[in-house]
Amino acid sequence: MEQFFSSDESRFSVHPDNRRIFIWRYRGSRNNPAFMHESVRFGGGGVLMYGGISIDGRTVLYIIRDGPLTARRYRDEILRPSVVPYAAAMGDDFILMDDNCWPHRANLVEDFLLEEGIVRVEWPACSPDMNPIEHVWDALGRQVADRQPPPHTLQELERALLEESDRISQLVINSIIDSMPQRCSTLLAVRGNHTFY
Repeated sequence: MEQFFSSDESRFSVHPDNRRIFIWRYRGSRNNPAFMHESVRFGGGGVLMYGGISIDGRTVLYIIRDGPLTARRYRDEILRPSVVPYAAAMGDDFILMDDNCWPHRANLVEDFLLEEGIVRVEWPACSPDMNPIEHVWDALGRQVADRQPPPHTLQELERALLEESDRISQLVINSIIDSMPQRCSTLLAVRGNHTFY
């Protein structure tokens, strides 16, 4: 039976302000302090994390530091030390599920995966919600946001992400992965439009 390994990167901010807050107010009450929301521009810095999940398994989270993720870094810092050993442990049924971002699809990466004998899922454009790990990232972000006190520095954010990721049970991850056939059916039924997932 095929074993899908869902992997991706996600950025988490010290001051996440990516949730819109809608406020209904009376005409002329725009500057009333009760209707104002404090925010920090540019999120106060962030952490880029890589992780991978499968039924009954996951990788340790990897913090991507010192600049953007390039194809060479993806191969040398993620695929070679994390994905290749994971694939070897899972055997011939291993199938890599990443997305279409350019570091993942560069020729350098394609050649490396071919040399290692790692099979990859063909990925439809504009479909990040099809990757189960996106739902794990969402759960992780919520858990970190609910911490009291919330993280205020990059170091506190890194520590919180690592601690909270350990608190996400494998049963939750398995449940997310098991729900993917239903999610795919729902997405097909609405022809790629919005779903409640």
